[in-house]
Amino acid sequence: TPDYSILYHGRSDDMMNAGGYRVSSIEVETQLNAFEGIDAVAVTDIEVKPDVYVIAAFYTAAQDIDEDALDTFAQSRLSPYKCPKIYRRLAQLPTNPNGKLQRRQLRDIEI
Repeated sequence: TPDYSILYHGRSDDMMNAGGYRVSSIEVETQLNAFEGIDAVAVTDIEVKPDVYVIAAFYTAAQDIDEDALDTFAQSRLSPYKCPKIYRRLAQLPTNPNGKLQRRQLRDIEI
């Protein structure tokens, strides 16, 4: 900026908007990763209708996970507005050639 201050915008895919609240995807992922049976997890906000976004959690696991149990676990560790509304098991999470998670690609997955 002209006054030599630095503006840090962060990674745009690390922040979500859920019901008007700014939520860190890393915070939600850290909590969900502690659930037994989950190998990896990624969350993003999904537009469910025009201008309405909810948090969706995509995870990998060796076997199906009881989503009610996972949701109860999330509710015990996160504020209600930070809890995912959608859970989806995937064979693998989208990554770039260097193995870095590509959250934006999750928004294209059919829910």
